[in-house]
Amino acid sequence: MMNRSAYESHMNASNIEGSGKASSYLRALDLLGQMILQKPQGFADCNDIWNVTSTDRLEELRLKVVEEQKKGKGSVWNLHDTPKSYLTNGYCSAALRSYQHFLVKHLYEQHLLEEFHQHSGSDSDLAEKLDQKVNIPEYLQLDYRNLEGTDVVQSVTVRRNQNVFRKIILEIYDQSCCITGLNIPTVNRASHIIPWSEDKTNRMNPSNGLCLSATYDAAFDRNLISLDDDYRIILSKEIKEHFDSQSVTEYFLKKEGQPILLPKQYEPDRSLLAHHREKGDF
Repeated sequence: MMNRSAYESHMNASNIEGSGKASSYLRALDLLGQMILQKPQGFADCNDIWNVTSTDRLEELRLKVVEEQKKGKGSVWNLHDTPKSYLTNGYCSAALRSYQHFLVKHLYEQHLLEEFHQHSGSDSDLAEKLDQKVNIPEYLQLDYRNLEGTDVVQSVTVRRNQNVFRKIILEIYDQSCCITGLNIPTVNRASHIIPWSEDKTNRMNPSNGLCLSATYDAAFDRNLISLDDDYRIILSKEIKEHFDSQSVTEYFLKKEGQPILLPKQYEPDRSLLAHHREKGDF
């Protein structure tokens, strides 16, 4: 039931408050499993939908569901002990499509994280290995109408890779900001030393990342702070010469010269940090 839990978290995170879509889709897929269990119709292998990992097989099931949906009361899946509206009103077919989209992304991310955990080579080899494209079946690509005119696969790949990079960075830094030790993942960021848009070869390189809480992430991104070769915090002249509030003193001036908390593996690349310093006034 791991996929159910992951799908539930995904739906709750993206659910519009009050829409009830997350709970409705979960209920629809659970009910569909019960329908199949009682009347397999060639889909006995799908009675536990949460363990089906083939989107192609789920597409076959979805087409069957649409067929039964059109039959209304005459459907073999209109069972006396399941709410009929979930099938006839299209909840089951819509939930299946939603789950297919989730599964493509979820399995892709799991694959990249396995590559990361099993890797034993160089940082550059890992970055190259993690820089893959999502394989989105044609029948699912057609659903991305809001991305018309863009490369659907590329767009989804970028978002998923960024999500995987975040998970890797938070993992190697023990979910904690490397400056403050703050260990609330929801307020921490996976910061790129060299921005995503500037260096394709290091986009997925964990040594091109820092775990920073939101304030320090913003300051690092704007070259207001950086790190020296000994991983000590350095401040730009802009911060030291133009800001003199108590908050700036507490958040920045008192941090100058302090070493960061280093990750369990993949320490920040010194050459990338040098490049970062060159873009600021330090």
